[in-house]
Amino acid sequence: MNKFHQMIALRPKAKGRPRVTKTGHAYTPKETLKYEQEFAELYEGPLYETELLSVKLAFTMHGTELFIEPVQPNINVDVPKGKLTGDIDNYAKAVLDALNGVAYTDDKQIVCLYLEKA
Repeated sequence: MNKFHQMIALRPKAKGRPRVTKTGHAYTPKETLKYEQEFAELYEGPLYETELLSVKLAFTMHGTELFIEPVQPNINVDVPKGKLTGDIDNYAKAVLDALNGVAYTDDKQIVCLYLEKA
């Protein structure tokens, strides 16, 4: 499949932290669910089903610029794939939160982030 690029004209919002009911059930805040649904509805690209992908997001006050591109495995690099099964953003979130107050005052200071999972 080919590269895809789109500007989603929806002001970016940070994902809200999960909320927990009195009975211990966790749920996503309504504002976050609404934003995620709106973002998904505005996406006009293909569904990449089997490819390894590179995704770049550029956030501005006017929206989010989205780049998706299939990644070809590099046959010259011997890296076992698939050992980590979690979502890449969750791994990054844990590290960024851990470094709050240690490597930087707040992870809000980070304006560029590139991730890779093997």
